[in-house]
Amino acid sequence: MIAAVSCRITELEFDVAASAGWYSAIAGVLAGFALLAILLPLDHDAAEEDPDSARHGSDGVVILACAFFSLLISSFTYGILAGRSAGTAQGAAVAAHEQLLHGVALGLTTLLLLFALRSILASYGANRAVFLPAQQIILAGTAVFGPVVLLSFQFANAVDVERLRLDPAATSCGPGGVPSGLWINLAITVAALVAIALLALNRNRLPARNQAPVWIAKGVLGFNVAVVAWSSIAVPLLAVGVVGGAIAEHLVVAASALATQSAKSDSENFSRRASFRRAAGAKCEARRRTTCWALSTTRTRSSSSAATSW
Repeated sequence: MIAAVSCRITELEFDVAASAGWYSAIAGVLAGFALLAILLPLDHDAAEEDPDSARHGSDGVVILACAFFSLLISSFTYGILAGRSAGTAQGAAVAAHEQLLHGVALGLTTLLLLFALRSILASYGANRAVFLPAQQIILAGTAVFGPVVLLSFQFANAVDVERLRLDPAATSCGPGGVPSGLWINLAITVAALVAIALLALNRNRLPARNQAPVWIAKGVLGFNVAVVAWSSIAVPLLAVGVVGGAIAEHLVVAASALATQSAKSDSENFSRRASFRRAAGAKCEARRRTTCWALSTTRTRSSSSAATSW
């Protein structure tokens, strides 16, 4: 093995199977919450004069349904990963590769669950104002904190893949005692974090698409299904150099970065549309009150004139 002085990640041993069991349990619990949250819109009726409330509820149910099935899939896949043996080079490479893939799937599904909850809270018609503080917190978690945590975890998962490719006979593994592959992953992660900050600063310029949340939810579900097919069918048939190779590792990290940008943009679009609707609703309410006041005044004057004539 390379000395810790020459390569800093050599001693970063990590038991993928042990942690996968806990992730499986967490995903199962979150799936239960998603199933329960699907029933929330049954507790109230959308206001007849507020069609956006009904649409938010419909979108929220679709997103929650996709999140439920995605979390259920993640619970099964992490359960299978918990049974992997890392005693051989093939087993260790497969476990590290699957951990990297499942991390993307579970992270995006968790963001999807938070976003669905915010969509459901936005559908509560007249009581919507009560949930505004909670919606802002969930927005920050979905658009900023969640993507940062997901990217950080993915970088940490990539360390395990890099560690498997270390050459025990080498005297140094890269600049500064860090493998070159990790520097590439670090550059991708930092670029994604900068993009998240730029999107947050320019959120008012983002185009608003009404169907974007549903599209992203279906895309996340499709990605989870693709991960299962890839891990169960393709990965066991591939060589160690392909499964634990640098190309696959960097592609997964880059895909994580791009996916978090989509989730970030979708959250900002939702916030922008909600702000527009609140402003439009306030204007409509003000106009309605003005119209009612004018009509009431006209009727009062007409009644007074009729009484005087009589």
